[in-house]
Amino acid sequence: MYNPGCDFGARDVGLCQKAAVTSVTERSRACQIGTARHPPLNFSPTSPIGFQRASLAAVPTVDQYAASIVEKYRVVPDTNSDSHHAADAVLPLVKQWGKQHLLGLTLSGAYVKNTAVTLSSHVDVLVALSPVPGMDMKNIFWSLFEFLTDHDLRPHTRNVSIQLQSKGVYVDLIPACRGRDSTENMLFNKRSGRAVHTDVARHVHLIANSGRQQEICAFKIWRERMALDFPSLYLELTVLRALGNERFGQLADNILAVMRHLSNRFEQSVVADPANSDNILSKDLSGDDKRAIASAARTALYEENWKKIIW
Repeated sequence: MYNPGCDFGARDVGLCQKAAVTSVTERSRACQIGTARHPPLNFSPTSPIGFQRASLAAVPTVDQYAASIVEKYRVVPDTNSDSHHAADAVLPLVKQWGKQHLLGLTLSGAYVKNTAVTLSSHVDVLVALSPVPGMDMKNIFWSLFEFLTDHDLRPHTRNVSIQLQSKGVYVDLIPACRGRDSTENMLFNKRSGRAVHTDVARHVHLIANSGRQQEICAFKIWRERMALDFPSLYLELTVLRALGNERFGQLADNILAVMRHLSNRFEQSVVADPANSDNILSKDLSGDDKRAIASAARTALYEENWKKIIW
């Protein structure tokens, strides 16, 4: 159920204040001091009351605006989607590369979590391999990259994946080694330069069943708009932590709650891989990277126009 939140133009001190307003006069006064709940997008405290009432029917609330932006960029998992067809088109080439070591090709990552946005990646494919004699995970990762390069696909590397374009869509290939009877994966983390043990299926289950996909998508959009370095799993887990005590169904309020977490606690927080506590995801970013994220969040909290927060 919608529970309107603090005035989206309020300063941080007013963002979490839950003042009960019982009259038009009190509501107008609360808006002026930054303690009112979310007004419509073009609301102005100095506008005549009659104008405010006339505008409410036509102007979206900030919840509606935020939801519309999420839906604009969200990738919907569907077997008939462009993303699905793009992934299918790449599979024969990957099979050619993997040969007898290939255990399977599985749609994975943000695509199956329902948190993929078109600004960063459309679809992820987990390339599961049996251990390759004489090759460690780093060699396997770069072998796939070189193979795709030799086939003129112009790939580029990301944190644990290799991204390429297929049918105008971004496809991320995630090479991983595992035993035939195991669900655990070994990935290569390009950022740290070492192999990491994890369980991609466990990540998918956690995020896909969190009920926080809208908020996660909103922050992936925000990350891309702000040109921030913020690895996706780290971002997803940070959003879940920030919203641990927040209600569902209040998108704008929850976006602000995550912004407050990023601005006040993010830099000091230790975030570990839920499938491997020795894999500390928060170590993947430098102090400067974390400060940039926290600074962008503080700026967003002071922003008076939601169209400058996510768009």
